[in-house]
Amino acid sequence: MDRSTKYDVTRGVSDVYIEAVSELSKAFRRQTTIKILVVVDGSVSLTEDTEGFGVGRIVRLLRESTVGCTRFEVDTARRDGDAGAPTYRNFRFDLVESGGVFESQAINNTAINVPIINKYDEVWCFGFNPGNLAGPDEDITHPGAQPTGDNELKVLTQWMNDRRGGLLAMGDHDYLGASMCHRIPRIRSMRRWTAAQGVPPIGGASQFNTARRIDTNQPFTAGQMAGTDIIPFEVQEDSKPQRIDWVPWIAQQVNIFQIWQRPHPILCHPVYGPIDVMPDHPHEGWLFEDSEIDLAAPLEVPTLAGDEYPTVSGNQPRPTLIAYGTTTPNPPFRLAKGPSPKKRFGMISVYDGHAANVGRVATDSTWHHWFDQNIDEIEAKGGENWAKISRYFLNVATWLAPPMPVTFCLAQDVLVSHFTYVGFQEYTPKSSVFDLGRALYTELARHWGPCWVSNWVLEQVRAVDTDFWAWLKDRLFWKDGIPVPGGDPCLSCPPFELIELAVLGGMVRATFPTAADIKAEIAKKSDRAVKVSPESLVKIVEEGVAIGLKELRRTLARSIEEVRPLLRQG
Repeated sequence: MDRSTKYDVTRGVSDVYIEAVSELSKAFRRQTTIKILVVVDGSVSLTEDTEGFGVGRIVRLLRESTVGCTRFEVDTARRDGDAGAPTYRNFRFDLVESGGVFESQAINNTAINVPIINKYDEVWCFGFNPGNLAGPDEDITHPGAQPTGDNELKVLTQWMNDRRGGLLAMGDHDYLGASMCHRIPRIRSMRRWTAAQGVPPIGGASQFNTARRIDTNQPFTAGQMAGTDIIPFEVQEDSKPQRIDWVPWIAQQVNIFQIWQRPHPILCHPVYGPIDVMPDHPHEGWLFEDSEIDLAAPLEVPTLAGDEYPTVSGNQPRPTLIAYGTTTPNPPFRLAKGPSPKKRFGMISVYDGHAANVGRVATDSTWHHWFDQNIDEIEAKGGENWAKISRYFLNVATWLAPPMPVTFCLAQDVLVSHFTYVGFQEYTPKSSVFDLGRALYTELARHWGPCWVSNWVLEQVRAVDTDFWAWLKDRLFWKDGIPVPGGDPCLSCPPFELIELAVLGGMVRATFPTAADIKAEIAKKSDRAVKVSPESLVKIVEEGVAIGLKELRRTLARSIEEVRPLLRQG
């Protein structure tokens, strides 16, 4: 044997070990798939055409991207024709497949046929009908606008409630998109769709319409910024986005001088932090404020009973505005569509139905934040703005999914971390859960960002210990939709960051045996395929959550004993 092939003096033992384990982590890494159906009507395009009035770029971005171990599979549907070669043409939400033929469930009610939408984890609705007419609300339900029918509404609602399907829906100014969307539970009351609801107009000559228009077009040239030149309609297609204001999703008063807070995971970039930009547009739509939504409203879906916003075990999740936009004021700027005072408006809203065992919902003030014509130049310029905006699209796709895909991906990341530098250097059985959690947090936050780690920790706590989760929700975050911070801090409340470390550390501790078994199997046969059951891995991680919370309680009890002398009366 050639001694030079047996001994390589340029590489140490640790180098060889790290390479071997790196290959090992690839061996049992598996992907999950989130299946999305994009539904359009009217003039909305499904392809990247020259007009750019559509979502072709979004469809391609999803198909080309992964988040963690999750990839996206996208099909398309048109409610009116076959332009863009959709997967389904003349689509209806109650379509079933029978012998390769798609037909309405209202026509074919055989028990063996299930709705097409049951194949999908999410449905994204970009509605245009009844069109850009600014007419009366009666237009919305005109047969020519292909409005969502009663049976469609029933099937879609059952998909949202029973299968936890995630829904994204939006239109633009006036009643654009209302024919498809204005009756769908949750989405109907989170966003304004009709004239009766006060939708903002496209413009108009009257002062009333001009004042209500939501124009976010940003000045681009020096003359436009100085207020001497008109900001034309077409600047919505340039590379300069608008700034938006994110709303704290979770917040805790750390001390008298400091408030800890984070945006919603949808508005978090793992590298650049809060997503605070969005493409601009001269006449956006408008969302309802949290306080304007009737949480006691009935479902109002024919043949289905229940509440629009259900309550489970005393918990009723509510829709939440997570971002506001601000219009470009004229004066001092000069807008092509005329004078309009500065206004702050609801832009992005979400509903976390998982806490009520139903699907999640998200909506946006306008599909122009998503359309090719509005994002092409931003993408071409690249940099931080495109990184944030494109991540927003991927975050929506990730967050809307039923619980299992993302939960498994993050659980898998916990297991994989045992075979990375963090696992080699930081994980020891004698380490505290806080030390283990700190090491894992660093690893997860690098890839997912801190908001997603917090979101996952909260979801796992809710799955394992509902009482502790309810305590967190009520005391550390929101009450009646209002962030808790204000007044004196809770001196005895553990910082949420400490809770995160305990939960994550418990996950690491719970996965030690599985990691050891995998190492032993590979030691027997280095090229052995390693199979990890998603269900069993998620269960192990949930056991780790219980371990972490138990250690947190012990530590908190000891801390209380240490300060007890301070509570004695002198």
